[in-house]
Amino acid sequence: MKLNKKEVSQNLRLFGYKRYGTMKNFAEALDMNPSTLYSGYLNGRSLPGPALLVKLIDLGCNINWLLTSRETPFADEENGKTKRIDEEHLRPRGPLPHTPIGSPSFVESKKPNGIFSGSHR
Repeated sequence: MKLNKKEVSQNLRLFGYKRYGTMKNFAEALDMNPSTLYSGYLNGRSLPGPALLVKLIDLGCNINWLLTSRETPFADEENGKTKRIDEEHLRPRGPLPHTPIGSPSFVESKKPNGIFSGSHR
């Protein structure tokens, strides 16, 4: 699939306006000079490279949408409604159970149950 630079630039501009209101604010969020943002990416001359794509992901941009116009502009949107993911939901609920392979509880858990669990005759 070949990327369309003009389409990517339009999507980048749309994301910037929706998320930051102005291209100046968007450029600041990207740690980039506004003129660099405009002359390099918003005019369709260049496609964002890996470093810029990572920054855009960090800012909440859906990179699939940015590059292909599929899905939604924001990585945190689902069915048109913005969804917040708290760090709390990303943490494990507790330690993972650890049962050493040779322990009696591991051996017991691997014993077959049912009609085939008895001795064979």
